[in-house]
Amino acid sequence: MASHKTLSNWYLQLAEHLEAGTRLAQALSVCSGPSKKDRLRMAALIEDGLNITEVMQRAPAWLPTSDRTFICTAMETGRLPQTLQNLSERHQRIGKTKHKIILGLLYPMGVYHFAALLLPLVQMIDFENGFNWQPQEYLLKSSLLIGPLWALIALILFLLKTHHPLLPRILRCVPLLRRYSQSQALADFAYALGTFIDAGVPIQQAWAGSANIAHDPGLNQAYKALRSTFDAGKDPATQLHRFKVFPADFIAFYATGSESGKLDAMMLKTGKQYQAQANNAMTTASVVYPSIFFLCVAVFIATAVFQVYGGYLDLLNNLAQ
Repeated sequence: MASHKTLSNWYLQLAEHLEAGTRLAQALSVCSGPSKKDRLRMAALIEDGLNITEVMQRAPAWLPTSDRTFICTAMETGRLPQTLQNLSERHQRIGKTKHKIILGLLYPMGVYHFAALLLPLVQMIDFENGFNWQPQEYLLKSSLLIGPLWALIALILFLLKTHHPLLPRILRCVPLLRRYSQSQALADFAYALGTFIDAGVPIQQAWAGSANIAHDPGLNQAYKALRSTFDAGKDPATQLHRFKVFPADFIAFYATGSESGKLDAMMLKTGKQYQAQANNAMTTASVVYPSIFFLCVAVFIATAVFQVYGGYLDLLNNLAQ
């Protein structure tokens, strides 16, 4: 996927060109950002007469799946510029938080890798026989320290890319990350709901699409339970208190938006608030857990140093006797 910053800038350019009257195919060609080859290919598909749904189905892998849904819906309802502006703001917020998290993880990860490469060497020091270099043993011990960490990182990236339902369940078992997972799901749901409604999508279809985009079991269950309410033509605002997945403030925001006739704007604002909460929770977790990780590495290094120093003292003691 393209970076959040690249997508944010690209969506904003597209919105400005479309508002100025530029055709979508031409805007895709002239707006700089992701792969030019892919942009020109999408523009050519539109020029060939394919509808937006078919174009999005053939879109490159760097275009997020949820964004494709928003673009298709907005194109059908004639609200594409507004939707692209919303997408631009969202990717900008997420990108800034992601950048902070990566910077926060670089130092402890670097220290851990340094320790994983150094400690096997320290353990090969023998004060009686000198340094005993054993390449196979060194590679094995280093791999045992570094391998599991990268295997865990690869697993997390795979679960993120595939939107596997196992990831939210794992996150909600971890302090701090539980708050992030809950806030992020509500942020995605509220943002999607506001965007769909702003694009003119009927309320039930907007709920279905938003629950699907949020990838949260609780939100999907809530939507399924509310189908009868939608079928009866009733407002779901009075039913949200039945579901634990909706906090009191979300229910209040939804009710206010529903009563005022500005549910789209209220949900977009709600999505921003929950995104801020999710970003704060992830920022806190990116400080606390690397600190704990760093402390464990420090203890591990100190233990190895004491073992070497103890061997040196034993040697001196034996020589003194």
